[in-house]
Amino acid sequence: MVTLINNTFRTPSRYLAILTCFFLLSCGGGGSSESTPANQTQIGIIEPPVNVGFDESTITQVIDGQLVDRSFLIKYPDNQTKDKYPVVFFFHGSGGNAQSWLDSGSEVTDLIDAENFIGIFPNGYESAWNVSSETEADDVEFISLIVNELTAIDLFDLDNVYGIGISNGAGIVNRIAKETTIFTAIAPLISQQTISVGETVPTAAMSVFQLNGDNDELVPLAGGNGVAGNLFMSAKESAENWASNANCNMTPLEEAIQWGDKTLVQFTFEGCINNHRVRYLVAQDSGHSVNFGESVDLINIIWKFFSTIDNSPAQNIKLLALGDSYTVGQSVCTTCNFPQQLKQSLAAEYTANDTFDLQIIAQTGWTTTDLKNAIATENPASDFDLVTLLIGVNNQVRNKPMSLYESEFAELVDSAISFAGGDASRLILMSIPDYTYTPYGRSFDSGNASSELLEYNNFAQQYGVTNGLAYVYITDITQNGLDNPDLVASDGLHPSDLAYSYFVERILPVALEALEHD
Repeated sequence: MVTLINNTFRTPSRYLAILTCFFLLSCGGGGSSESTPANQTQIGIIEPPVNVGFDESTITQVIDGQLVDRSFLIKYPDNQTKDKYPVVFFFHGSGGNAQSWLDSGSEVTDLIDAENFIGIFPNGYESAWNVSSETEADDVEFISLIVNELTAIDLFDLDNVYGIGISNGAGIVNRIAKETTIFTAIAPLISQQTISVGETVPTAAMSVFQLNGDNDELVPLAGGNGVAGNLFMSAKESAENWASNANCNMTPLEEAIQWGDKTLVQFTFEGCINNHRVRYLVAQDSGHSVNFGESVDLINIIWKFFSTIDNSPAQNIKLLALGDSYTVGQSVCTTCNFPQQLKQSLAAEYTANDTFDLQIIAQTGWTTTDLKNAIATENPASDFDLVTLLIGVNNQVRNKPMSLYESEFAELVDSAISFAGGDASRLILMSIPDYTYTPYGRSFDSGNASSELLEYNNFAQQYGVTNGLAYVYITDITQNGLDNPDLVASDGLHPSDLAYSYFVERILPVALEALEHD
């Protein structure tokens, strides 16, 4: 399949899809329920599915001295080919119900039907979750009773159970994670822990994907008094609390990412025990909402995060970057070029035990001929998991014949594929930056450079289309160099580390797709 990334400046990665906003009335807090009824009754009604699709089940629980039927939905994959499936619990916000998840779009059901997991959608008592005495129900017990019923069916992989909650649903996810060992990882969305929940010490380490809006008026980012009279930790303190409980490195990796029209600051705590990871994201200029537009599939992003939390053997992933000054990173720090930043971003998507090796064959001033000769000298291995190729600017600068570029580019592509074990899906072609939009580049531009570079890029892109190769267009980022000097390195000619970070925003989803290719 051909992968083309041809974005306008800072357009988000194409792998993000849709998440419809849930309209939530309030957010749950923390603390413990004061109601713990005796003689709780459970009714075992879960049966292995005869027909795939949705099942509605009930658990009978004592609430305020009365027997109450608590309902929940189960969604199985339409076509089941596996013996076991991970389980994901989805918790609605206050005023919502289980069906609201299923009515919000196809993102959840698509992941289930792709056999990633079985989804369980419980209904809160009186449309709410009791995390700070919102109701009389013991919802920690309710979920525990459901899990007890699942143990009778081999189809449910109870070693891999996850929880996703929005607003008040995030509150109950935090509380269950602190008070039980049910979940392997959780995703509390637009609500952090309250102080009382934060003070609870969990019995096991936990992976956490926490998302907050910086302008949330119901659950303040800075903590303090919030919705329903709850006293919240700051979002940062909540994430640090989870990271500390998992013995993570308490200095997180910080990076800016783009979701739709929103910029987010992402903090990732690594080095945690048992492959766990804590990720904390703050959406800029965002309130109590998870609506990032039609290009953002938040549930898929969360599932990718959950999928990195496993006990599989550590992987060693080998990266190879072929090119010239734009690859080696002229006039930026040794870890600031795009291959190094890509390596770092990929590491944040994998488990803490996975390792990444990077080899760069590139040098300032190289033409396609120079790169060919260097490859022949260095003779790279043929077991790289991912290869990038960015070459050609010096052919243009030195007025080399276009026919030479075309023939040698094809040879370089063949060599790059061979270094990826013959798997063309593991090669990413990149467009050539436009140096005429820099102070120094403008000084020696004859006036034809941009149009000539366009010809080079058009050839490379069409070559990729014809041969089914991934092609990532980054030229337009560099064409903002005169308007935004921060995109230009100190030499006045090459991309800055900031520009390279924008390159990586576009490369990363293509790289992840390539690495997932079997």
